[in-house]
Amino acid sequence: MEFSKKDTAVAKGVAILFLIAYHCFSSADRLNGCDVSFFPISQDLAFAIFESMNICVGMFAFLSAYGLTRTLRYKHPQLDASAGEYMEFVTKRIISLEAAFFIPFVIGVSVSFFVTGKTPHGSGASAVLNLIFDMFGVSAFFNTPTMIGTWWYMSFALLIIVLIPFTVALHKKFGALCIVPYLVVPVLLFPDFLKGSNLTNMTRWLLTIPLGVVFADYGILEKLRSVSVCKNKILGRLIKFAVLTLLLAFLFVLRRTSWCTEKFFYCISSILPVFFVYYLYEFVSDIPVVSTVLGFFGRHSSNIFFLHTFVRAVWFPKFTYSFRYAIVIFLFMTASSLAMSFGVEGIKKLVRWDSAVKKATKKILNHQSKLLASYK
Repeated sequence: MEFSKKDTAVAKGVAILFLIAYHCFSSADRLNGCDVSFFPISQDLAFAIFESMNICVGMFAFLSAYGLTRTLRYKHPQLDASAGEYMEFVTKRIISLEAAFFIPFVIGVSVSFFVTGKTPHGSGASAVLNLIFDMFGVSAFFNTPTMIGTWWYMSFALLIIVLIPFTVALHKKFGALCIVPYLVVPVLLFPDFLKGSNLTNMTRWLLTIPLGVVFADYGILEKLRSVSVCKNKILGRLIKFAVLTLLLAFLFVLRRTSWCTEKFFYCISSILPVFFVYYLYEFVSDIPVVSTVLGFFGRHSSNIFFLHTFVRAVWFPKFTYSFRYAIVIFLFMTASSLAMSFGVEGIKKLVRWDSAVKKATKKILNHQSKLLASYK
């Protein structure tokens, strides 16, 4: 019953497909001036549905915090890692993230420069600095130009890694109350923080971090799935499916209301993706073929995330939307994104990237260990 790597891959698979659809069809501005058919539904309804799919960002954030906490629990069952162990943990995770980003970054920048003859990083010394910030995924921290807008998430992913030790320490001392600082502190600093209009990419999903820690340590996903509503298993599953599906639909609708946008958008925007991850774990993870396909996309989700936007926004915008029908455009985007991911993995094998990263990680950790020892 454990929420396993397979279940995580399934949830990531859904999230990355949502992300592709969201970036392609969530507003008229994303259609590049093309006439796109959403048959059999209206364009306005399509925009509303696809805009709601941006919960995929919260899903990725929650799964990251959840996975990081589970990794810590595996090595330190009492979550009692020392400061040095926490530092080693954070360093390894940052190196792993940066290594996963580097090759897609080089591909994105070089191909874009070949296609457009320029980059958004500016000129002169500032361009070099902006390029370095972008390469390490910290542009969102410094508000500097980035090659593609979706790369802001790199900064948030780094923030999650850095915040996990602090959040775990709070959780160890105060339990589920570790969520409170993520609610109280922002509101004290910014009274209207809970409003959707006042949230940025870097603040909108913060609450998923303590939720990931709490769910991972208490095994909440597994406990929820183990709940049986009646003795008859088939009837119990049907009742559970009906109730949870209605609740999921309610949360999606609630999130789009002006009342939620003005008062509780921050909370609902994190609760909904967490609930959806649980919903997938409850009803989708064990479906043959479907779970296999979704898990496959989940394992390629990082590469797809890093590169998919280039296809529709930079390299082939008119060609992408020339297919006219949304479903065909989506299939083209999915296939091309997956092909690029295969390419990235092929390059990694060719240059023995994983082996090089392991060696570099070992050297960096050894140097870090010696540095820490010199201060003791």
